[in-house]
Amino acid sequence: MEARIYRGETPDPAQATRDAMAMVKAGRIPIVELFYSLQGEGLRSGQATVFVRSAGCNCDCWFCDTDFRVQRGCDPDELAEEVETIGRGCRWACLTGGEPTIHDFAPLCDILKGRGWQLQIETNGTRARPDWGLDHITVSPKERQGARLDRWYYENAAEFKYVIDDPDDLAYALESRRRHDKAALLQPNALNPAAVALCTEAILAHPQEFRLSLQTHKFIGVR
Repeated sequence: MEARIYRGETPDPAQATRDAMAMVKAGRIPIVELFYSLQGEGLRSGQATVFVRSAGCNCDCWFCDTDFRVQRGCDPDELAEEVETIGRGCRWACLTGGEPTIHDFAPLCDILKGRGWQLQIETNGTRARPDWGLDHITVSPKERQGARLDRWYYENAAEFKYVIDDPDDLAYALESRRRHDKAALLQPNALNPAAVALCTEAILAHPQEFRLSLQTHKFIGVR
């Protein structure tokens, strides 16, 4: 696999993750931000959602479009209250990152589920979290970036979202698609305009296998 120059949004991914794990050891959940917006990607695209973005990641994908440095530490009760406050009647929360499964969100999930929330996670699929009571699991596998995909997700994910940059990514998506029967979406790498044509051609060639996922929140100018 060809080595890529890191072009992600986090200036020093390794240090960002060390800082996040240090906060975990201090008994706090490392948070980048909470915000209320529309889900812009995947099967839930267009639905109002409160996003809980955690800091740190166990991958350092060269194309990552998120700055996952720690901004503050919270406990589950604090986070739940903030989610409720900014949600304005919304009842969908999405755990994202970075990589949320490297932290223990079970207490937060228990609180929110008890208050009638539905929970989505956006994950690279490296760590199974069967005890979180998740309602919608979006997996963006990072096996081509060296991460191992936990097989639990083949049975429990709602969708697999493949970031496509080149023909090798498409070959991987086709091979991975054969391992599960969940929804499979191709998402063009935003750093590569040519990736749109790659995805379009692949979906036309395999109409029963894939559908297109675009980052619609970026097109309409919301977070």
